[in-house]
Amino acid sequence: MRSNLSPTLAGALICGLVGCAHVSKRPERVNASVSEKNPAKLDGSVVTTAFHPPHVPALGEPMATAIESAPAVSPDLSGPQPVDAYIRQALAENRTVQAAFHNVQSLKYRIPQVTTLDDPVASNTIFPIPGVAPQYSLMGYNPYNLTLAQQFPWFGTLRLRGEVAEGDVLVALAELAAAQLDSVAAVKRAYFDLYVNQKTEEIINENRKILEDFRTLAKSRLETGGTQQDVLRAEVLLSELDREAANTQQGIATTRASLARQLHVSPETNLMTLPELPRAAIPAEMERLYQLAIAVRPELKGRLAAVARDEKAVELAKKRFYPNVTLGLTYMDMEKTNAMTPQTAGGMPNVGFFVGFNLPIYRAKYRAGVCEAEERTKADAKLYEAQRDETFGEIKDFMVQAKVQQDVIGLLRDNILPRMNTTLELARSDYAKGNVDVATVFSALREVLQIQLQIAQVEGELGKALASLERAVGTQINEHPPAHRAEAVVPTPNTPPLPPADSGPFRANAPAGSPEAGQPEPIKPGPL
Repeated sequence: MRSNLSPTLAGALICGLVGCAHVSKRPERVNASVSEKNPAKLDGSVVTTAFHPPHVPALGEPMATAIESAPAVSPDLSGPQPVDAYIRQALAENRTVQAAFHNVQSLKYRIPQVTTLDDPVASNTIFPIPGVAPQYSLMGYNPYNLTLAQQFPWFGTLRLRGEVAEGDVLVALAELAAAQLDSVAAVKRAYFDLYVNQKTEEIINENRKILEDFRTLAKSRLETGGTQQDVLRAEVLLSELDREAANTQQGIATTRASLARQLHVSPETNLMTLPELPRAAIPAEMERLYQLAIAVRPELKGRLAAVARDEKAVELAKKRFYPNVTLGLTYMDMEKTNAMTPQTAGGMPNVGFFVGFNLPIYRAKYRAGVCEAEERTKADAKLYEAQRDETFGEIKDFMVQAKVQQDVIGLLRDNILPRMNTTLELARSDYAKGNVDVATVFSALREVLQIQLQIAQVEGELGKALASLERAVGTQINEHPPAHRAEAVVPTPNTPPLPPADSGPFRANAPAGSPEAGQPEPIKPGPL
């Protein structure tokens, strides 16, 4: 029997190996279209490795849910809107924010997975041939054995797994808050860019009207001794303004498209800013901004959550030094039929319990796992310090930028622009009287135009600098500026009492994520 079985077994193994070698079918060659300009030929040994779906899924098929239609034009957001309206839209509909939100949801569903026992194992061993099956003289023929086993990790392992998973959720929540702040900052930057372009267009239109009036004046002087050259110069300047207006229209379209991407609306939406923006206030206490950033900036809170998660991971790695216990039940069926000694066989089934555990003898491997988790904890701690240093540097940089832009705006708006306007009016009056030439008027007009454009640009740069400063701090700073001169204010009967110096959103000891610390609550995105 053994001699007949060996060739059969060897043939089965050979057939199996040959069959395994030919399971995968070789891909067919791709017929590459060869143009006359590119006579390159496809190598015969090269086959396609990318998977291409045979057709685009229809709307009723499951994969069609991943293909969303293009965003539509939003009439509610058309026309002049405050920046807060666009921020609310971005927090609800921005796809990057929604992706971060669903990442948090996915990690939350990991907690019940890691805190639940593994599936029990059921096995059944069948002995169909009585002649080569277990035979017991007192019990009989054993046709099959049924085994049920459940593994239990060491005490506290499941709890630590859940705590590590919860740490991942906290890190993802910080990433969600950071995505929201990134969206808010991007909306504000695009909003101020759009404001600058709209303001530039308005200034160009106003100066065009001035040039048209001057051209009319130059034409009226032709009868009293004026020259045609003045009229031609005015028309040349009008053409230059038309060219700048065209460039400004392109800038408006570009900034609208950038803003529409953050809002998840069609770029054809007529997004507009308010005609005038309120003057922004710059906080004066740098140290309060540093303390506020440590308390509420999501990146720093995420780093701290990562450090706490890694500490739990170190404890979890130490659990591997202890064995996992396996408890099981065994059922052995017994029959008198086909028993070798049916006269003495009882035919009663057997039930047994067993206990098993692994032997953690390779302690060097487990020590390496603990060291790995400890080093990861140190790495995340260093990343927290690096993020903190980067935050302080950004706050200082954007604060200096904002102060410089504010000083420049005050200089241009309060000192230089009034003088340039006065110079322009005098030049126009003297030209009408014939006291100055046309070059003097054009020079004054150009200077006024440049100062007006510079004011609009610096206003936009100031707004973007404050938006970047708020992003570096992690919360809005102009809504609740620190009252560093509160003690100098004398309350009157109609004045409410001032809060204490250590209260408010800039409180130094405010816990992270508390309402006093100024941390905004994560906003749940709208439906996909």
